[in-house]
Amino acid sequence: MMEYQGYIAEVEYDDIVKLYAGWVINSGPSSIVIFETDNEKDLERVFQEAIDDYLEWCAEDGVEPVRPSSLTT
Repeated sequence: MMEYQGYIAEVEYDDIVKLYAGWVINSGPSSIVIFETDNEKDLERVFQEAIDDYLEWCAEDGVEPVRPSSLTT
């Protein structure tokens, strides 16, 4: 698991497509952010960029972002 700005992500590796896929697990019943990369060393950067993009999109659209909860699923 990884954490950034209070958001916690879980990551799995898919050996068939050779990709690491991650999603936020503490944002309610649906993940608000998903991300993927083919390189393990890029996981943290890609996750942080995905969160930053999400927060930027919310600000641009005038929408309150879903804030991370203290509970994980």
